[in-house]
Amino acid sequence: MDIQRREALAIWILLGTCLLWSCSASPSLAPTLTVSPPTLIPSTPTATLVPTSTRLPGPWQIVGIYSADHSIMTAGFLNEQVAATGGMLGQMAYSNDGALTWLVTDAHSDCRYGIEVVSPQVIFACGGATQVRKSVDGGKTWQVLAAFGNARTITNPCHSMSFIDENIGWLANSNLFGTTIDGGLTWTMQALPESADKIATIDTYESGAGYLLDQSGVLFFTQDDGAHWNAAGRLDLGALKMPLSAYQLAAMRFADSQHGLVIVSPTDKGTAEPVLAFHTSDGGGTWTSEVVPVPAGPVYLARDGKLLTVISSVDQLTLLRYEK
Repeated sequence: MDIQRREALAIWILLGTCLLWSCSASPSLAPTLTVSPPTLIPSTPTATLVPTSTRLPGPWQIVGIYSADHSIMTAGFLNEQVAATGGMLGQMAYSNDGALTWLVTDAHSDCRYGIEVVSPQVIFACGGATQVRKSVDGGKTWQVLAAFGNARTITNPCHSMSFIDENIGWLANSNLFGTTIDGGLTWTMQALPESADKIATIDTYESGAGYLLDQSGVLFFTQDDGAHWNAAGRLDLGALKMPLSAYQLAAMRFADSQHGLVIVSPTDKGTAEPVLAFHTSDGGGTWTSEVVPVPAGPVYLARDGKLLTVISSVDQLTLLRYEK
């Protein structure tokens, strides 16, 4: 194994096994609302596109495989042109040309484990040390939002985000759930469902309504922003286990109360273990599933459920499109 591959593997293992769930030396206990100036960092990524004549069996088709020279710990494509990433110590990046080039900036925060790309301009990012950030100018600058959780007692970082628009959205780590109606200026924290395991992921599809998936595969539904929860169904995970991780290993999108898609990855290590997709058309009562042809890693689903982003190796993204 050459030096570059050994270094990349060492970084991947370090990120995946971080026990403190944070990479900030001094997290802010009471952040103020400011806009951080961009710090531009040169980036020379390469993109490897799958030939259009090559078609994979099944409904998931690879759009492209992209490598970059900036840190990637969370990433999402809004569409095939617009993408955003978050990495170590608040390093953020934005592309509007299909990941051929990146604008790399600094969110002045702890490591980023969760992201939501609402539009080409509006992006949210969360992660360690309760720190939530927002951009309204396509990743050029980042606003400090209200803290998610108590910095003195929080035990793991935020990894899941779901926003309907610039103002209305949900956040979660493995044991905290919160909502906002003012774009993250304040958070309303709600109790988890009584029988829920650790949170795997969340999704809100209209104001107040959405789903929470726990790590054992149980799905819960709310119509009042988490004030009350009802069990909606369970995924048949088989031998697949969702480990406790700082990374987002499950992604979920519902178009309405009935039609939803869940992606589950068994690890954040970029291995060949199967990534599974689950579909429901009856609000989680029954499911169909298939294997997604991609190495396991942190995942992100675009709002329409058609595009899946997977961090498939160190600082490498694989973008897949669902074609039913």
